[in-house]
Amino acid sequence: MAEETKEEKSLTAAIDAHKATLALATGTLVFSAGLLKEKLNFSCPAKWLLGISWCLLGVSIVAGLLVHLRVPVMIAEGKPNIYDKWFEIPGRIHHTAFVFGVVLLGVAMIVILVAE
Repeated sequence: MAEETKEEKSLTAAIDAHKATLALATGTLVFSAGLLKEKLNFSCPAKWLLGISWCLLGVSIVAGLLVHLRVPVMIAEGKPNIYDKWFEIPGRIHHTAFVFGVVLLGVAMIVILVAE
């Protein structure tokens, strides 16, 4: 059995991080969509913040899926590389959109709670 190379270890760690944030982004989007069932007073800024947050979380989910679709290709090619442009760029988009989406969702929640 061959020992795992540094590149393979890096790729495995990156995939694990992407899996975690992809699951969190999906869960956050589903949770926040449940707010529509509540009888809350959504002000105009809250609606905008929620909408932008959902768009960012949606972008994060799609980019995260693209990252995971690239992994089998790298394995088939025998070239594990976290700097692969089809892995790195969607990965950066995934994480950036996730962070901004969650922050904006938090701000929207504060605006909704203050309005109540």
